[in-house]
Amino acid sequence: MIVWKAHVENVSDLSMKDAAHLSQMHHRAEKALLAATGAGRAILLKLGIAVPHLHIHIYPVSASMDRAGVFAAFDGKTRFDRDAVLVENLRRALDKSD
Repeated sequence: MIVWKAHVENVSDLSMKDAAHLSQMHHRAEKALLAATGAGRAILLKLGIAVPHLHIHIYPVSASMDRAGVFAAFDGKTRFDRDAVLVENLRRALDKSD
């Protein structure tokens, strides 16, 4: 998940400079997540329902996943235990990426 620190609800609330920075952070995070998981693509979700604040969820999924599988992940019907090794690998990848 990418979380914008200052309180805004939408990307359109950001200045163009901040929106460009958010886009760069999304690019880095998605690239690292796909590499670390071996997933074929990423699905993005920005709701702000429970927490009205700009944050974007990045879901790594199989390129062959169908609509039902994607929505099951969004609905929390598909869950995995927290993988400490994956988290650490992502931190290292994000620390060294450009």
